[in-house]
Amino acid sequence: MCKLCCLLIFAISAGDVAGETFKVTFAVDNLEGGGTGHFVVEVHPAWAPKGAQRFAELVQSKFFDNVRFFRVIDGFMAQFGISGDPAVAAKWRDKKIKDDVTKKSNSRGRLTFATSGPNSRTTQIFINFGGNYGLDQQGFAPFAEVVEGMDIVDKLYKGYGEGAPNGKGPSQMLIQSKGNVYLQDKFPKLSFIKSVTSNSDLGAIAAAAVAPGANDIPTVSGHGHGLIIFAVFSLMAFVLVLLVARSSRWKGPNSSNHTHEENTDSLE
Repeated sequence: MCKLCCLLIFAISAGDVAGETFKVTFAVDNLEGGGTGHFVVEVHPAWAPKGAQRFAELVQSKFFDNVRFFRVIDGFMAQFGISGDPAVAAKWRDKKIKDDVTKKSNSRGRLTFATSGPNSRTTQIFINFGGNYGLDQQGFAPFAEVVEGMDIVDKLYKGYGEGAPNGKGPSQMLIQSKGNVYLQDKFPKLSFIKSVTSNSDLGAIAAAAVAPGANDIPTVSGHGHGLIIFAVFSLMAFVLVLLVARSSRWKGPNSSNHTHEENTDSLE
């Protein structure tokens, strides 16, 4: 009973932390025509809780630093999220997260995790250049949107087009195995992320993402939280009454001495 109460309380607190909207700032370099810039992304965990938590985990670990926008297709999207360090890329490659329900459309400026099939999201993300509404029915669930600097996103280098083998752009397989050494040699004009920063407590949000069972905690409204809290305290009060009743029923004439001895033993 006590363990159940603790689990419910943990679920409430984890849901609150993981549900907070937060902003991050991307500092980018090597834009089309040269130069640097930045854009701000607002993350909405209510849109896609698991995707938002994974993103917070990646930002908190500085995964995106020096990562290239390796697939940028004009009018479609800008894709990034393969580490320039092959060892780091290998570490994250199989850390897949479960799918979120698609609650928002893939409209201009929204961020969505790339996927190769059901429950296959890891670290790759794309920013929509236009209204890619056909992706909504394919399970691509937006979790954030650009709220400042979309003009900078529009300046990400697009000259290489589609990636190999269908186009002349970078091969994802070679990025995974050779990293930025390959990209700097063969595709030097790619725009890249210098850093991603936030003033929010991303450590707490990321912890909610990796805590045991946290991804399976459903999101609830503020009214729902109140009902759960009421239920938890009601359950705790019921358990306390049962314990008192049981204790009163089984006490013998020397129960106080026995209790004292047991308490003393427990402190040794």
